[in-house]
Amino acid sequence: MSKKPSSAAVITAGAPAKINLGLRVLGKRPDGYHNLLSLMVPVSLYDELRLELGSRGVELRCPNSDLPTDAQNLVYRAAQLVLDACQRDEGVRIELKKSIPVGAGLGGGSSDAATTLLAVNQLLGSPLAVPDLHPLAVKLGADVPFFLLGQWAMAEGIGDRLTPINNVPTFWTVLMHPHFQVSTRWAYENLTLTTGPNGSKFNILGDTSAGEMTTSHQRLLDRRQLTLEDMLPVLANDFEPLVFGHHPQLHDLKKTLLTAGARAVAMTGSGPTLVGLFGSEKEAAAAHDLLCHRDDITSSVAHTLDTTSLLTSKVV
Repeated sequence: MSKKPSSAAVITAGAPAKINLGLRVLGKRPDGYHNLLSLMVPVSLYDELRLELGSRGVELRCPNSDLPTDAQNLVYRAAQLVLDACQRDEGVRIELKKSIPVGAGLGGGSSDAATTLLAVNQLLGSPLAVPDLHPLAVKLGADVPFFLLGQWAMAEGIGDRLTPINNVPTFWTVLMHPHFQVSTRWAYENLTLTTGPNGSKFNILGDTSAGEMTTSHQRLLDRRQLTLEDMLPVLANDFEPLVFGHHPQLHDLKKTLLTAGARAVAMTGSGPTLVGLFGSEKEAAAAHDLLCHRDDITSSVAHTLDTTSLLTSKVV
């Protein structure tokens, strides 16, 4: 294949985490996936990727991490998908430095993959438009398209149908990550669903059905300017009863965040990370100061991002 000059020698990029402000599991689809309804929000906790062109194929390093560095890693697969789609002979060398906890419900792997799609495309001279990257993102996982979008969104379907939300304020959060992981597959396999007369599986706790938003969710889309109070009616996470039941210490951790001043606390994704919503940076920092000395959790202060150009990168 012919080679085209790249637009950059090296790219470093931050891959942000996400939080789910509420997560409703509406039912299981015939293809085995689940229909969801969730408000997804990027936040200012980042992994860091450094990418440069190589001779051939994908070379991935994950220093100070036990993550795989082959095709088991989403970053590796994302880079290979772009190289294959562009039919280019170049390779790419990638270094991934993790700060987002693994298996925490914060979407770190999906964000890393989306950032890699964008960065490798840019290294190759941007032969693909961002819409052309969307089918590649879907192949990598349900959350990856959200990180390509790079802003608040209402997620439906398996998480791939996204309605952007604009004019959002900055909210301050404390992310409390217990020192254990929750497998997303385990969470879905053990979530109790009700069997309907036609054999379909649906969530009897849900107050909506596939393709239909609740009034509270629709109100978020209709508001010109969101407030913290607008978030409160949609914070329910259908995984909370399951995950809290298997990890009862989460009940106490949630109470701890509320005692520290959080206006509300919710679990993100399939857990186990808890998100405390605070009224100001000062309140969030004060709560973090109370929590950061505990040895059973890792806590971080992060603010929501209204939009995030995933390649807020340094090109050298």
